[in-house]
Amino acid sequence: MIEMIVMTVLLLLLGGFLWWGRKSIKTTRYFYWNKALPSALDGLRIVHLSDLQSEYFGKAQRRILEKTRAASPDLIVFTGDLTDRNHTDYQAGITLMEGLVRIAPVYYVDGNHELALPAEEISQMYDVLEGMGVVLLRDRATTFTKSGAPQMRLLGLSEETIYRAKISGGALREGEKCSREKVSDTEIDRQLVRECIAALLTDAGEGENAFTLLLVHEPQFLEVYAVPGINLIFAGHAHGGQIRLPFTQGLFAPGQGILPKLTSGMHQSGNSTMVISRGLGNSTFPFRVFNRPEIVVIQVESQQ
Repeated sequence: MIEMIVMTVLLLLLGGFLWWGRKSIKTTRYFYWNKALPSALDGLRIVHLSDLQSEYFGKAQRRILEKTRAASPDLIVFTGDLTDRNHTDYQAGITLMEGLVRIAPVYYVDGNHELALPAEEISQMYDVLEGMGVVLLRDRATTFTKSGAPQMRLLGLSEETIYRAKISGGALREGEKCSREKVSDTEIDRQLVRECIAALLTDAGEGENAFTLLLVHEPQFLEVYAVPGINLIFAGHAHGGQIRLPFTQGLFAPGQGILPKLTSGMHQSGNSTMVISRGLGNSTFPFRVFNRPEIVVIQVESQQ
């Protein structure tokens, strides 16, 4: 009898721990300093969300929206996998976006799960998002202005471009959606990606010294994205390495394999800094261990 009670308590504790690790949202705050930043952009606050994966966090996504609103963002960026190909629920993402656009301007780039879903369904979702005011940056560029400050450029590199670069570079064969043998996907056509970024920089205009954000989904190509003119890069996809142990970036991440190097936090390459979100939801593996869902808040400053 005592053994059964102990076992029941242990199972309840384990269940509570797994629920907490999957549904309890953490807000992570970073500061980004850049001496070349126009002083009028000092204090610009960006909320970074990623990888909802069709999950819910309270009724009408209440818990995400409350924490986002508490951060008082000037703009919100979302870096892909709003929905999930394995347990697809378009309304989960649409409900989240409906709430986010009431808080601040929202800029979105797609992820590999959107790319894997039926094109007609995804197109309909994009129409709904644009109708509510979400700015879709799928191989597109735009600008943002805060209170009369110099315009900031926002670029979005679509997952479709990354997919084409993987095929061209040899990591994937035509028709494949993921790499089974070459888990790291390192054989990407770097020139194709950089040419796309260069075209987006030209489309954005505003001069070579304009402060520039690049939204992508997959973080493992940091060195490819880090071209002159790109200041901040936002990415998701890696889910924080799923199971995080001390002194690691997690145990596994898609596109990086075992013991990945780029799953969360801030990472530097040249003059570019990448901010990686651990994401909100899950896909094939349902649990997170020491790796709670995350809302990232970046405050931009001209002086340290």
